[in-house]
Amino acid sequence: METPDLNGMVIFAKVVEAQSYTQAAKESGLPKSTISRKVAQMEEQLGVRLLQRNTRSLSLTHVGAKFYEHCANIARELEAAKFTVERTHDGVSGLLRVSLPISFNQDIIASLTSGFLRQYPKVDLDLQFTDGNVNLFAGDFDIDIRYGPLETSELIARLLFERQPVLVASPQYLKAFGLPQTPQQLTQHQGILLGGGQSSAIWALGKGEERTLQAFKRRVRVNSSAVVKQMVQDGVGIGVLSSSVCYKELASGELVQVLPDFPMEPFRVYGLYASRKQLASNITCFLDFFASHFESHENRYVKKMPDSKIRAI
Repeated sequence: METPDLNGMVIFAKVVEAQSYTQAAKESGLPKSTISRKVAQMEEQLGVRLLQRNTRSLSLTHVGAKFYEHCANIARELEAAKFTVERTHDGVSGLLRVSLPISFNQDIIASLTSGFLRQYPKVDLDLQFTDGNVNLFAGDFDIDIRYGPLETSELIARLLFERQPVLVASPQYLKAFGLPQTPQQLTQHQGILLGGGQSSAIWALGKGEERTLQAFKRRVRVNSSAVVKQMVQDGVGIGVLSSSVCYKELASGELVQVLPDFPMEPFRVYGLYASRKQLASNITCFLDFFASHFESHENRYVKKMPDSKIRAI
C-alpha cells in the first residue's frame, strides 16, 4: 500500500468538515475538481472507499470515519506548525478584540497586555470588561475569557489556568451573626450567590471524602464578582471570591476567610473562540501568552496569602 499523500489527507479532512466538495472548495480556495480528484486518489491509494456519495450529501464509511480522525489531527498539527513559524518571523499582526470578566484584577490585566504588546508590536488590542453574555459568532469579539463551568456550545474552549476561591465575610457581619465553625452551620447564614438564573444556593466545600455540598440562605444572587465583593464588604453576607481578587482586604483584615479548613474547588478560567478553521495567529498567540504569563504578572501584585487563622472580631 502506498503512503497516503499528506496534502490529500488535509483536503479529505476539509471535505468531511464542510460536508460537501463545493463548500470545501470555497473554504480552501482550491477548484472543486482538484478536491474531488485528491479524494479519489486517496481512496485508490488505500484501496478502500472513504465516502459514500449521492446527489445531495456525503457520508463517511466505517473506515473513512477512523481515517478522518487521523487526517484531522494532522491538519491541526500542520496549522500549529504554521503558526509557530509565523510567530518566529514576527508575522503576528492585526486587531484582536477580547472580552474579560469585570472581576479580573485590572492592574494584572494591564501589566499582562502591556507585556503582550511589547512581544507582538504589530498587534492592536481592543479590551472590554463585561460580565454579560458575549456572542462570538456575531463578530464583535475574537476571544471571550470566561470562568467555568461552561455550557455546551459550538465554541472552542481552552483551559488557561485555575485560581483558588475562598469563602469570605466582613468582620461586622461575623460580629453580628457569628463565625461558622462547620459547613453545616452555613444553613444559618446569609449568602451572596455568584451566578445566573439557574444557579442554586449551594457551595462545594472540602476535598475528597470531606467534600460536601452545603446549602445556605441566599440573600442575593448576582452575576458579577465585583458586586459580590462590594456586598461582602458592606456586611450583607458571606460570599465566594478568588483569592487574587481579595488578597488586599484579607491582609488588612477588611475581610476574613471563613472555614479555611474546608478549601473550595478551584475556579477554572477558559479562553473561548468561535472556530478552529482558519484560526488567526494573533488569537493563538494571545491565548498562549495569557496562559503562560498570567501567574507571573499576578505575582507582582498578589503577595502570599495571609495566615488562614481567623482574626479577632
